[in-house]
Amino acid sequence: MQLEAILRLTKYDIRCTHEAMDYIDKHYADYISAESLSMEVSLSVKKLQAGIQRETGLALHDYILRVRVEKAKPLLSDTNKPIKAIADAVGFKTTSHFGEVFRKFTNITPSAFRNCMIEA
Repeated sequence: MQLEAILRLTKYDIRCTHEAMDYIDKHYADYISAESLSMEVSLSVKKLQAGIQRETGLALHDYILRVRVEKAKPLLSDTNKPIKAIADAVGFKTTSHFGEVFRKFTNITPSAFRNCMIEA
């Protein structure tokens, strides 16, 4: 059973969920826990997770990772920064984790993505 089916989300909950999404968009490079984010937007962790799932189709952690990947794309295509520096800049602790997550969301490695952008 999905989390949203268990919890009824009010308009207030959805508004807080959008505030959380805005917060993630601005602070993606920082460590963001479900607990700290729920406190930031005054919503329980369960309601926050259900709201993110409803609005994005992703679990909270996966949504944060997707935002980081999206923020990395212009850095890969528009700069010559090393991939390690880009991984650090968007909030990944290791280059290997960045590569795994990037590939999960794009089906291509960061290096291959950069090469495709250069050739385009």
